[in-house]
Amino acid sequence: MHVTTPSTPPPARGFLGDTSRAVYGTIVATAVLAAEAAALSHWGPWQFLSTLVATVLVLWFAEVYSDVLGDTTTDPFRMRLARAGNEHWAVLESAVPLAIPLILGGIGVLSEDNAVFATLLVAVGALAIWGGFASRQRGSSWPQVVVAAVASALIGVIIILLKSWL
Repeated sequence: MHVTTPSTPPPARGFLGDTSRAVYGTIVATAVLAAEAAALSHWGPWQFLSTLVATVLVLWFAEVYSDVLGDTTTDPFRMRLARAGNEHWAVLESAVPLAIPLILGGIGVLSEDNAVFATLLVAVGALAIWGGFASRQRGSSWPQVVVAAVASALIGVIIILLKSWL
């Protein structure tokens, strides 16, 4: 086994500093919410919000845990944990926009059905934005950014279409 020398933790990133991880978190959360919406029509926005929070927390924990297990540096455990948590933080942040329509539905601003549907639409928009940002962060040209945004949004659209057909 190859062991590397100790390193320093990466600098903290701003909100959605790693948008590719936000895309990943949004896709997983959207798929879970869409499946629940298809199967659990009696659920309200608060139940969907609870599931959204639980989904991204478990996903984030699994990502952090697997990174710490695979980290071959000689860094102390605390540093490896902090580094992995920081690297995957965007997975948690990706739930924020999706939670807004559910909260609005929970407090009565949106109807319960509209809150869930609005959450799925927000997910499509978020996927487009984050897919475009992820492409731009990697130095892509503007046409490539547009393609990445459309491709990311299409994943959300496909999830919604699968929900409506099942």
